[in-house]
Amino acid sequence: MKLLFEEKEIDRRTEELAKKLDKEIEGKENKTVMLYIEKGGKPFFEKLLSKMKSKPILDSIRVKSYAGTQSTGNIEWLKKPSVDLKGKTCIIVDDILDTGRTIKRVKEFMLKNGAEDCKICVAVNKHERREEEIQPDYYLFDLDEGFIVGFGMDYNEQYRELPSIYIMGES
Repeated sequence: MKLLFEEKEIDRRTEELAKKLDKEIEGKENKTVMLYIEKGGKPFFEKLLSKMKSKPILDSIRVKSYAGTQSTGNIEWLKKPSVDLKGKTCIIVDDILDTGRTIKRVKEFMLKNGAEDCKICVAVNKHERREEEIQPDYYLFDLDEGFIVGFGMDYNEQYRELPSIYIMGES
């Protein structure tokens, strides 16, 4: 594994993003739902919230879209939002935007269930395997290619807890 983005850089970029979100959410906290996609989005979500001053409505969801290491293209809802989305702006927080399949289906679900708007916020915007016409509204890092782990991203449930982001297969 080779270090790609160290924890200090993740912290700095997260703080910048938190300030930007605070400006956009200010005065609209009760109309903004921030939710993360379990399990991978949790470290980014928690770090982002710790640096934000605004207090949006918080929630999490859990979907399954992979069989082994391959995306199936469909999602199975293991945990749906527990808050009312009607008339609210949703901000979906996840670790990575890769193929775009999962996040596109999640966004469609939020809008179909009454969200007025739905934004995507990811730690890493990866382009290599993008299959859907979807882009994040907010992201920390852009990456052209590579299999990455750490900061919520895993390989067979390993490395998720690492505070930095590493690229696999390189030394």
